[in-house]
Amino acid sequence: MNYIRFDGHKVSAMSLGTVQLGLDYGIANSEGKPDRAKSFSILSAAIDGGVTALDTARAYGDSESVIGAFLKTRPELIEKLFITTKLSSGLPAGSSAADAEKALEQSLETSLSNLGLRKINCLLLHNAADMANPGAVSALRRFVKAGLADMAGVSVYHPDEADLMLTDDIYSAIQLPCNIFDLRFLKTGVLKRLQEHRIKIFIRSVFFQGLLFLDPEQINDPDLLKYAAPGLKTLRLLCEKAGVSIGQFALDFLRSLPGVTSLVLGADNPEQVKENTAYFKSPSFQSPAPGIPALETPFAGEKIYTEAEAAFAEVDYAGIMSVLSRPKKKHGTLRQLQKL
Repeated sequence: MNYIRFDGHKVSAMSLGTVQLGLDYGIANSEGKPDRAKSFSILSAAIDGGVTALDTARAYGDSESVIGAFLKTRPELIEKLFITTKLSSGLPAGSSAADAEKALEQSLETSLSNLGLRKINCLLLHNAADMANPGAVSALRRFVKAGLADMAGVSVYHPDEADLMLTDDIYSAIQLPCNIFDLRFLKTGVLKRLQEHRIKIFIRSVFFQGLLFLDPEQINDPDLLKYAAPGLKTLRLLCEKAGVSIGQFALDFLRSLPGVTSLVLGADNPEQVKENTAYFKSPSFQSPAPGIPALETPFAGEKIYTEAEAAFAEVDYAGIMSVLSRPKKKHGTLRQLQKL
């Protein structure tokens, strides 16, 4: 496992996403929400695999409480782990600053209680719209100053939200969706701007809800045939050329991008955790970009990544999302996704 060290923290290249511990979540999840014993096994497998970063949120059911209960059994881990949680004011646009600040304060108190912690390492606004309320900004400043959070940031969906975040220096971390078919944050230059501002970048949706593993020859949905099949065929050719699996290729492509701190991967069982951590044990090379730590990749250089960026630049992200956002069907391609 590779690590990035900053401000006394040791953050693993893989973060364990824990929404599955608190909710019946994910089109790839056929097992349902794990019980407490299985949840503890998932967390233990991640830590045994070298993971030091856990990602959760107030909105993830009882995920925070599960982690808190686990830490009570392993209190020695508290100082070793880098824990991120996300808060939302839950208020509509136009709410008063005082109401937003109070709502976030109450949410943080609940998170600290759930997790059994005195502070949060990385505290993110779960709803980027909260950035528009001065009360939210004031609350984050107060939390960091009081030592209730080491750093503050935002979870975003769109590049313009990331650019808005850069207008205030309270934000030093971001979580955003990115994968080889969703290069919006790369093509718009947002990743570069985040790197220039020394923002810690956590990437989710690395497998695009399991879409990347679909066999293009088995797709029968006409929209996915149009929007995704050409890219999936190219992906398989590039993986064959590089001599790696689709999962390894997808992860290493993201880890080649500028300034990436950690990739957030969830798991439904301990076996999946072990599969995911195995991706992070490939040989390393030094990125030529100044200030960027050594990255791990199975490839001898960067040519394959340049090819990939060019090959997937025209993938229709919006078209694919129009399919993935449909109510899930129990047949055809979407059922294949559910089984991944």
